[in-house]
Amino acid sequence: MWIEILQTGALATLPLVEQRLAIPVGYFSFELPIGVAIFTGTFFNAVSVAIVLWLWPIIAKFCAKRSPFFDRILQKVFARTRKKHSKKMEIWGDIFLIFFVALPIPGSGGWSGSLVAWLFGVPYRRAVWLITGGLVIGGLIVGGLTAGIGGVINFFNEAVSDVIL
Repeated sequence: MWIEILQTGALATLPLVEQRLAIPVGYFSFELPIGVAIFTGTFFNAVSVAIVLWLWPIIAKFCAKRSPFFDRILQKVFARTRKKHSKKMEIWGDIFLIFFVALPIPGSGGWSGSLVAWLFGVPYRRAVWLITGGLVIGGLIVGGLTAGIGGVINFFNEAVSDVIL
């Protein structure tokens, strides 16, 4: 079972798919109990996000120092994004970040949430806690949907086997 947990955890660290893929794969493919799949996906995703959140400023500083062109583009994107969304971030800040990370929609998630937190200057510890909170909520949503789909599949498998037998 440890190999399946590590494989599920490895999936949860990947950008874009994160725990949204890791939980269903852990449950359906690796046959982990849903609670284990949720915990594993959420934990590994949170650890990877904490590392990425710590790396954003280091990577940006490195790239800006090496390429003035990159630095100008980055500054323009940051200025435009901050100008366009700073009012919303002031009003909804913490709640927005939690729900942005929690909702299982394309383009959201822990990695994207860490970029948003860094972009708007959310302090590291606070960002880690807010994003982790969003990941927990998101993990429960994905786990509920996964177990629900699994329950429906099991129901139809049992119904079909009863009819055939």
